[in-house]
Amino acid sequence: MEPTPFNDAGALLRILLGATGGGIDQLFDLSRLPRRMMEFEKKYRLSTTQIPADLAISGFLSNLNQFFTQSKMEIVSLATFVGIDQYFIVNNEASEYIFRYRLGANRLPQLTVKFQMNKGSNIARGEINLDVRYEEPDKVRAFIAVISSLVPKTTLFTIQQSGNIWNIKEPDGDLVEFVVYKVDRITAPSKIEAFAEIEPLGSNKASDYTRTVDIIHTIETYEKKLGLSSLVCEQSIAEIFRPE
Repeated sequence: MEPTPFNDAGALLRILLGATGGGIDQLFDLSRLPRRMMEFEKKYRLSTTQIPADLAISGFLSNLNQFFTQSKMEIVSLATFVGIDQYFIVNNEASEYIFRYRLGANRLPQLTVKFQMNKGSNIARGEINLDVRYEEPDKVRAFIAVISSLVPKTTLFTIQQSGNIWNIKEPDGDLVEFVVYKVDRITAPSKIEAFAEIEPLGSNKASDYTRTVDIIHTIETYEKKLGLSSLVCEQSIAEIFRPE
């Protein structure tokens, strides 16, 4: 039997590109990002001038492991990672876009752009991730160089991250990610800090974490249980480690 020709270009585009949020010849509406293109998280600064990064991480890991044991939550996965993040911060007159090129052990090569959904807040951000190939770093850097050439100002710097990621399942099926990690700025001058992050990933409940109020409530519940309320860090990694 001869195959049926596929001549409907519009149908083919819908299959290949999926929902575009508009016409196929229109730009994506960044004000109406789907949940999968957004991150909702809070960051906590563990290190201080009195407590160096390694000591701060060791102390917090002890508390976190005790919490996991006592709460009887299911640890779905635990991964250790180390890698390099190169940042390209691109500014136009109205907004700032943070491009991050990530390479490293236990982390697939990835090109990411992040931007604030509400100006001045890093709790809810647009986060669009593209998987890239290990053998094509020059192409990725050249791609970002082209974007950077279109704006009057670009900030470039590199950090190294190392730490652990826990994916935890609650009794009702909700998934929450806990990350504890150290950041070392490779670009001079040197700077080392330790952080923890809490990010709800999904839910079996009707809300499905589509409402910001549900997400923030979940984060703040764990924040209080882990004694992190006084350690909230409003800045992003890019803001903290960008050269002054």
